[in-house]
This record gives sequence, structure tokens and C-alpha cells, in this order.
Amino acid sequence: MISYRQPIALDIPVLVGYEKELFPYSPWNSAQFKEEFAGIPRSRFMSVAESDNRIVGYCGVFLPAPGVEADILTVAVLTEFRRQGIAREFMRQIEQWSEERGASAMMLEVEHTNAAAIELYQALGYMRISVRMNYYGPGSDALVMRKEFT
Repeated sequence: MISYRQPIALDIPVLVGYEKELFPYSPWNSAQFKEEFAGIPRSRFMSVAESDNRIVGYCGVFLPAPGVEADILTVAVLTEFRRQGIAREFMRQIEQWSEERGASAMMLEVEHTNAAAIELYQALGYMRISVRMNYYGPGSDALVMRKEFT
């Protein structure tokens, strides 16, 4: 059973550990998580997924003001919990929060080799708009994807 909640400061050490595992090329540190948490709920939304009181994923989005595009900061799910609908639920939460606050569109970057994530984003209506070379480190490009709200 997966449950979702807003993260709290006590989650930061766990999230930092997961960052090092999931995003070794540029993991967020404690200060970055604290900065993101400080924006909740004014300009940021974050959520964590739990299974048996263990965090198994997290997501975040930034919307600086109504009428502009929201930037998906992260969608992360531990390997052994993938393909269970967690990322899809995170995307639903992120989009709902952003739409309710007047976002005009959603933007994200995804590693060009992450076929499962790209497939999910395309299924949700995201279109590839550009490539950021070496975004995730040398030889690891990011696809920039966007979804317009109607």
C-alpha cells in the first residue's frame, strides 16, 4: 500500500541519501531541500510516497507566479518501486497543484536514456521541445518536454 504526504524537515536526510543514489551526477544537498521546503505552499509543491513507513519516492514542482509555466523539479522513485503507478500519481498531484495556481504549462527535463519516464510523460501529453546537451553530465543529455494547459 502506497500513501502520499507532504515532506517534513525530518525527511531531509533520507531524501539526500536517495539523491546520491538516484542522481549521482548532481544530487541535491540538505540546504537545497531546505530551500525548496521553504517555498511550500506559496511557490512550490512537494510530495513523498511511502510504503510501510519508508519513503519510496518524492517529487517537486516550482511555480513562480500565476500565468507562467511550472517547472517540475524532480520525480524520483526507488528502483524496486517503479512500475507501480507512483510516478503517474506524482505527476497528477504536480499538475493539479500547478493548474489550481494558474500555471500556463508544465516543463521538465528527463534523461534521454530514461525510456520509461519519457513514455509516461508522452502518455500524459508532454511534447519534446528541445535537448540540453550534457545536462546530466558528459554525454548524458536531457530532453526538455512541455505540456500546455488548455
